Amino acid sequence: MTKFYSRPVIVVLSACLFFAARSAGAQENYRLQQNLDQLQQQQQIDQLQREQDKNQLQQQLNEIPRPPAEGMQRQQQLNELQQQTDQFQLEQQQNQLRQQQQLDQLREQEQLNQPPRQQRLDQFRTDQQLQQLQQQQQIEQLQEQQQKLRE
Repeated sequence: MTKFYSRPVIVVLSACLFFAARSAGAQENYRLQQNLDQLQQQQQIDQLQREQDKNQLQQQLNEIPRPPAEGMQRQQQLNELQQQTDQFQLEQQQNQLRQQQQLDQLREQEQLNQPPRQQRLDQFRTDQQLQQLQQQQQIEQLQEQQQKLRE
């Protein structure tokens, strides 16, 4: 009789332990998710703070009066940077044009080379047919010789 009651008790206790462990795991997952959310929020706040600080520093820098020579020097640097950028873009366009021309040339060569390929293929087929005809003639000759020998 004790065996009969002990099995259901074991099953009930196992189920309770299972659900308790599952609940603890869910709570741990919930805590980890909260911590992750808090860290992400803090990172966003830090990023916004850095951007705000940067903007304030830039504003302060812009408010500082510059001597005229520094303004001219700065404009010259900006002009040089713009020239370098323009030069780079020009080189990039020239490279693209060269590549397109090379590609066009390759395509043209491929089209020009196409007929010789076709000619070679036709010649190969013709040679193959000729070979087959010669073999067929040889077979017929051999068959004729066999026929004569049988007679």
